[in-house]
Amino acid sequence: MKFSLKSTIIGTGASLLASTAMAQNLTLQSAFPFSLEVIDTSIHRFVEDVATATNGELTFTPYDAGSFSPPFEIMENVGNGSLDAGWSAASYWAGQIPAAALFQSIPFGPDVPKYLSWLYGGGGLGLWEALYAPHNVVPIPCGSMISEAGGWFTEEVNSVEDLNGMSMRISGLGGEIISRLGVSPVSIPAGETFLGLDTGRIGAAELSFPTIDTSAGFFEVAKHYYFPGWHQPGSLNELLINADVWAGLAESQRLAVRNACSDLSIRMFAHDMQAQSAALEEFRSAGVTVERFPEEVLAALQLATEEVLEEAAQRDSDFTEVIDSYQNFSERYDEYRELTDF
Repeated sequence: MKFSLKSTIIGTGASLLASTAMAQNLTLQSAFPFSLEVIDTSIHRFVEDVATATNGELTFTPYDAGSFSPPFEIMENVGNGSLDAGWSAASYWAGQIPAAALFQSIPFGPDVPKYLSWLYGGGGLGLWEALYAPHNVVPIPCGSMISEAGGWFTEEVNSVEDLNGMSMRISGLGGEIISRLGVSPVSIPAGETFLGLDTGRIGAAELSFPTIDTSAGFFEVAKHYYFPGWHQPGSLNELLINADVWAGLAESQRLAVRNACSDLSIRMFAHDMQAQSAALEEFRSAGVTVERFPEEVLAALQLATEEVLEEAAQRDSDFTEVIDSYQNFSERYDEYRELTDF
């Protein structure tokens, strides 16, 4: 659904393309609420870094989730020019672009270093850009997420049978996979998930890793916190920029944006890997049980993952191209990693 920001925000859209010599300010709306501390910190760091690198010639004004566009319509509204840019997750577009889900996370797939290696060294980024090009959107990996939790559950999970009939907030490929075990996946924005758990609309939810989940408050209404995050062993956020706006930027400005995103991905990984222990202890103090899924459940999920990826590749040629690229890369990557492990 297209809308206009021009009545409330001056200097955006086509007027910004008039001259690259003049300072430009771009609208940037997040799909995630700023109440999630890691999201708030990362998006504002990106904004500050771009402004610094360009001496203020290119700036972004960040807006919270829902300020102008519903979270699941951000890509459409960036593409049609209603927004200059969006901050989101590729799995949000899996309904219209099935292969997009592979650029947020691959179930039982890569951690962050391996993901970035595929994108920048194995051809993954070029496939991502080509996938979004028909939508008039340029995607840029912008911020990384370490392995997530498997989810918050209001009831204990001891077997595959315990999952049958449950409703869970989980999107993209993860939702399709876990549905094979009898779970009903529900796609709701992050900001509505606490209420869903509290009211019983859903019996489980995944969001992210512990320090982000702390901000969401799920530990107040769900007391079983399961690992590992099989659906997102490593994941990436995306910066979406309207292709016409991107083309109108100076090369030095485009480089500043890409560099700020790359720096953010590295810094988030470095920080987040060491920051989770304190959050886990906070959850335990609140009466939460932190544990791993039973091996029976993980084995069933891995089998379902193989089936879903194969079926998705049969339905969609873009999905086939992307997953084949990753799997071929993975074989090469893993050979050397295994030789160097100790």
